[in-house]
Amino acid sequence: MTESDNEENNKTQEELSSFNSATNHYRNIMGAPTQKIDMEKMPRILRYFGYFAFTIIAVGTLLFIVMYIWQFFR
Repeated sequence: MTESDNEENNKTQEELSSFNSATNHYRNIMGAPTQKIDMEKMPRILRYFGYFAFTIIAVGTLLFIVMYIWQFFR
C-alpha cells in the first residue's frame, strides 16, 4: 500500500476522538459509532428522509420565531 493510498484510507475512515473517559467507556461497552456519517454513502431513501426531517425542523423553528416576534406587534 502506498503512502497516498494510506492517507486516503485514513480520511474515509476518520474516527471521532473520545471526549472523556466516560465517553470512551460508553463506546467500548455499548458500541457507539466512532466514524463520521457520510451522507453520500447512505441509501437514497434515508438521505431524503434526513433532508426532509431537517427541513421540517428548520422551517418549524423559523415559523415559531416569526410568530413569537409577531405577537408583540399586534
